[in-house]
Amino acid sequence: MPERASDESAPGRKAQARRSASLLKSRLLKEEQTAFDTALRSFAMNPAFERMSAMIARSRRRFVLGRGDAQEHAMLLGASLKASFSQVFLVAPPGLDHLDLLADVRTGDVLIAICNRPYRRDTVEIGRLYVAAGGTLMLLTDSADSPLSAFASEQIIIEHATRDAQDDATAVVLATRLLARLASASSKGAVRRAQERERLGDLLDLYESDMRWVGRGHKPGDVAP
Repeated sequence: MPERASDESAPGRKAQARRSASLLKSRLLKEEQTAFDTALRSFAMNPAFERMSAMIARSRRRFVLGRGDAQEHAMLLGASLKASFSQVFLVAPPGLDHLDLLADVRTGDVLIAICNRPYRRDTVEIGRLYVAAGGTLMLLTDSADSPLSAFASEQIIIEHATRDAQDDATAVVLATRLLARLASASSKGAVRRAQERERLGDLLDLYESDMRWVGRGHKPGDVAP
């Protein structure tokens, strides 16, 4: 009898688990919406985006640095910039070690560092040494008092909607996308490069045609008749 009672309560436990998941999803989506709205208001009034994007566009070489949780955002920014610019490098092994970066600092290059709480010691030290070698540092950070702020030629302050900065990746992603698109738009060469990449993609037939959906039902996003 106890076993049967346990079996009969299983559907109830599953329903409760689904309700708990739905409540958690609603809470998480609300937090993401708050973070997004906060970032939009902050970025709209921040002229540092225009200044930093112009510096990126006229640079000879562009290095992107982020360690720990910030490395994912650095990879995103680097990939976005590579779509429009040549000479874009992510400072991360095995591609480019920080020793190689610091051993070859040149005029006209920029280092774009993403440094948010908790501040990584290696990011801070690499940024400081790069500036000491005569390089130009640009910074995406969460505070004007961050360890690298005093060394940056330009910085973007990413305000966090919550006290837990690690949970506020939405604002950082938005900042990297906005910065990359502004940099691309401010450079005629970047626009030509993006157009050439698109042409070569078509020439090499890299992408599936929309015809792949023929005979397989409705294309995702289409409304069924």
